[in-house]
Amino acid sequence: MKKIITTFSVFTISCFLSTAFIVKDSNGKAGYTSSPGEQNCGACHGGGSSATSGVTISATPSFTNDEYIPGTVYNVTLTVAASGFTRFGFGCEVLNTSNTNMGTLQSAGTGVKFINAFNGRRNATHTSAQTGSSGQYAFTFQWVAPAVGQGDAIFYYCGNAVNGNGNTSGDLPIPGTYTVNEGIPTVTTSISNIKAEQVSSVRVFPNPTSDYVSVAFALKTNTQVLVELIDVSGKRIKTLVNENQSAGNFEKTISLDGIEAGVYFVKVSGNGAKLSQTMLLVK
Repeated sequence: MKKIITTFSVFTISCFLSTAFIVKDSNGKAGYTSSPGEQNCGACHGGGSSATSGVTISATPSFTNDEYIPGTVYNVTLTVAASGFTRFGFGCEVLNTSNTNMGTLQSAGTGVKFINAFNGRRNATHTSAQTGSSGQYAFTFQWVAPAVGQGDAIFYYCGNAVNGNGNTSGDLPIPGTYTVNEGIPTVTTSISNIKAEQVSSVRVFPNPTSDYVSVAFALKTNTQVLVELIDVSGKRIKTLVNENQSAGNFEKTISLDGIEAGVYFVKVSGNGAKLSQTMLLVK
């Protein structure tokens, strides 16, 4: 009997301290996003209601067709909305289908911090309840998508609209999930300050590729040609071609040995002309 009473007391004290922590500082806690093996913020908060409420996730660049491009840095906005409320919090994890961290969380926006949950999952959560307007608040942070071949990314979240009464009653938890599938970059040519009389018709193939790439384009005049491999951050990884070429059709096959898998841009420059094409390298 003594052992049972002691166990119950420890449990009771633990719950009390947890609840007191939430009420006292209103800081976001990790591990309450409704992901597998976790509860959501409704474990402590509740009792509130709203005529209209919800959580939306958007990103720049956008998750077109609910897809992400490997290696891309996304500016994520998680908006918690509930009419009749003015203060808001949230928790969010980005996991793979094995329920482990997917990609990287960085650059916390106003009112946002990053902490690890008991299970090692990285959380974006509020620093304190944020005062919104028009019944909503937009939390922001960056998510760096993982390398090629990682599969779906699942955003587990719980928004929380709170009434600020000093305890956890009368609040409105809003849990949910948003899944973005791994996408393959569309092979298109983007043109910037192009001079048609210099360089045109750039092609990069095969795409995706694993160990080499062929670059082909047409030159209208004799031109000093520079072909570079650029990563998604804009850093030059390798100079592929740097030589003078005569007018006419140009094609060259280049080894990609030593280059890590990822998304790159093949940039072609010549006498002020600049063309680039996305390339997906898989290993």
